[in-house]
Amino acid sequence: MSAAGTHRQVTQEYASELRALPLVRRQLDRLLDETSAEREKRWDIRLAVTEACSNVIRHAYPASGGTFHVSTELRPGTLEVVVRDAGRGAAGRGVPKLGMLLLYEASDGVALEDASPGLIVRMTFTIE
Repeated sequence: MSAAGTHRQVTQEYASELRALPLVRRQLDRLLDETSAEREKRWDIRLAVTEACSNVIRHAYPASGGTFHVSTELRPGTLEVVVRDAGRGAAGRGVPKLGMLLLYEASDGVALEDASPGLIVRMTFTIE
């Protein structure tokens, strides 16, 4: 399938728990099935988004609980994924670790924004 001419947005809220990760990947897979993204690109997208969500689960909330949102926007040639939480924000998370480096490497663009409270991670991916 091809993403030519397609513009689609989906936003979903998840509990800040490990069991949310397979649900996020299913959301991504359904959207990617509508594109011509190659296997390696799909892997990169899943890796980066999973890492962003894992960071929320591990670092955003000092105690258990909380939620996060994953928004996907598919436009011709581009997928944007936004992971947003209402937790401690970037200041409470310390120095970026290996996981964040993977996120930067696997995506075509990353922006971190302070959401006060919380953090927004905006990732872009080129889909040809």
